[in-house]
Amino acid sequence: MPPPDVVVIGAGLAGCAAAWHLAASKRVLVLEQGPTAGAEASAQNAGMVRLLGEDPSERALAMRTHAFLTRPGADWAGLEVSRRTGAVLALSHDPWHLHDGVAHLRAHGVDVRAVAGEALGQLAPALAGAPVRQAWWLPEARVADPHAVLTGYRRGIVRMGSQLRFGVQVRRLEQAGGRVRLHVAAGADGAEGSEPPIDADAVVLAAGAWSAQLAETLGVQRPLFPLRRTLLTTHAHPASAPDHPWCWIDDAGLYVRPEGAGWLVSACDEAVDPPRAGPGTRGSPQPTVQALALDKLSRLMPALADAQLAGGWTGLRTFAADRAPLLGADPDVPGLWWAGALGGFGVTCSYGVGEALAHWMSGREVPWLHRESVSPGRHLLRRFPIRPQGELHRPRLIDARRAPRRRTAASDA
Repeated sequence: MPPPDVVVIGAGLAGCAAAWHLAASKRVLVLEQGPTAGAEASAQNAGMVRLLGEDPSERALAMRTHAFLTRPGADWAGLEVSRRTGAVLALSHDPWHLHDGVAHLRAHGVDVRAVAGEALGQLAPALAGAPVRQAWWLPEARVADPHAVLTGYRRGIVRMGSQLRFGVQVRRLEQAGGRVRLHVAAGADGAEGSEPPIDADAVVLAAGAWSAQLAETLGVQRPLFPLRRTLLTTHAHPASAPDHPWCWIDDAGLYVRPEGAGWLVSACDEAVDPPRAGPGTRGSPQPTVQALALDKLSRLMPALADAQLAGGWTGLRTFAADRAPLLGADPDVPGLWWAGALGGFGVTCSYGVGEALAHWMSGREVPWLHRESVSPGRHLLRRFPIRPQGELHRPRLIDARRAPRRRTAASDA
């Protein structure tokens, strides 16, 4: 393969979407340190395509991605990419929390309806008797299969003549002759220098929790926060049904969606947890978080108070301090581009992320997304209010300079 025009670091949803869009006009090389695509945050999410998010740029990306998931192209032939389930976004403390988002979506033709009382329990039996002050019904909301989405991206990348390589770890980056040079190592025990460096006109950082540490090897500091969250499964429950909408009590931090005959549940817990060197961020649930989820179910979704936990996992979600994505050209390093800080919304936003990035790289504008609002060069506070128990009204401030950091291959270089 000729030298690449663009190297994408990371084969998760954001990286593969960016490569798929870029491969139509450029030679793209995707490098992934793990053995397969989407093995980290992309494989650890709940698959819910959330249109009614907190951040306006996230909503814009979600609308583009939702439209794609509804009608994916030929690269997704034969795959069940997503299905319509509907969703209920509810609020137990602040009934005004999502009003700006509702107005935004409605202005773009998205069907969003207020629902309350007995009608809420009939629409979503999991919310029968729930002590909520406001609830919004989105009948067109969907659940996506991240593996199917990634499979289509990979098909298209290869079809257009670009390449994916797995088991390749980028150790550090440097500027060389107006280009970006990547120093890489292949294999679990590979050392830097065992493979020749790779030069490219552009490098896209789509490495999730590792992106900020790779940028630091170029002398660029962007305060990003990898946060660990827990997802739990329950045993079979009578209220679970395949066509039951997924439900999220947003300000209290609790969501459920049907999973088999039971439920997938998250208390939306957050704990700062930078990744170790190399792949592998999936973890096991902690008893304290399991207890938190059961407590929230009993208080906020009494219809599910008798649900019994069966298992679960934890994964990382990476945020900027304002909880908006980092997307576009880095103003301090020519040739460095970002597709990150999606905060667990890769399945919700990936197609839009790749589309915007490809447009900006080719000098075109994106009328549906405000470039400055997602710019990697925007002012970012170094103190970040995380939500340890998932509750918006009980945040805890984290200082980026004092947050725990682990040594990685990038920082060891």
